[in-house]
Amino acid sequence: MTDPPEDDAWAGDRVARWVRQSAGLERQLAPVSEVLFAAAGLTPGERVLDVGCGTGPTTRDAATAVGSEGTVTGLDVSSEMLAAAAAAPVPDGAAPITWTTADVVDWSPSDGAYDAVISRFGVMFFSDPAAAFSRLAAATRSGGRLAVAVWTRRDDSDLFAIPLHAALAVRRAHGIEDPTDIPEDGGPFSLGDVTAVVALLEAAGWDAPSATPHQLALPFGGGLEPGAAADAAADFGPTRLALAGLDDAVRAEAVDAIARVFADHVDDDGHVVLGGSILVLTAIRA
Repeated sequence: MTDPPEDDAWAGDRVARWVRQSAGLERQLAPVSEVLFAAAGLTPGERVLDVGCGTGPTTRDAATAVGSEGTVTGLDVSSEMLAAAAAAPVPDGAAPITWTTADVVDWSPSDGAYDAVISRFGVMFFSDPAAAFSRLAAATRSGGRLAVAVWTRRDDSDLFAIPLHAALAVRRAHGIEDPTDIPEDGGPFSLGDVTAVVALLEAAGWDAPSATPHQLALPFGGGLEPGAAADAAADFGPTRLALAGLDDAVRAEAVDAIARVFADHVDDDGHVVLGGSILVLTAIRA
């Protein structure tokens, strides 16, 4: 995976922020897990690799799916994330989990060690995607499979676009230029081009690659009312970058603006629900 900027690396404050938000984020991303696991089709006894597993929610779900006769490896670049993952209990009857700190680009797993490779938003930051997906192919047995979820372009998802553009509007109203470090097609959105990502997987040794789009309704923060959701948005994704460095008054104005926009996107319980545009990439090991 690529090395993020020093102040945004998967360590320290960033990990603490993710762990703090993890319960709400897991509820927010539950619809993604549903379509990902449907595509993966894990069965009892299989050997599974979960790439970019973070604090391990999908890893534990995989362990439940393959049962005690299977095995699961959760892999991530962040040892701090994996420490949090290892501290969480594994469900009764689930497969044993091995937590591995590694960068896929220079990782050397045993050939054919896995029946399935899965990932929920853990494969978009590779410094060398071709090398990384080639290594994942080598680690998968012949006939094994890949199933990973990735975001499409940033502004395809209201989840990102609505709070971000509300924040940017406040910046512009105060004559503050837009930040230059907010990704639109790179970073977490780097694998959203269907043609390019299918070609990437083919070149890396995967057969029959496909990219299935899904537009999902995601409960922001796991189910928050507009004010609380706006506070959470200020600490989440591109919006966090848009608010970085603002003085307290302008930042508060931006958060209020986000809350007002969020009020137009609530469910019957008053919780903010926003669309998320993803691709589920699948392929078979040649």
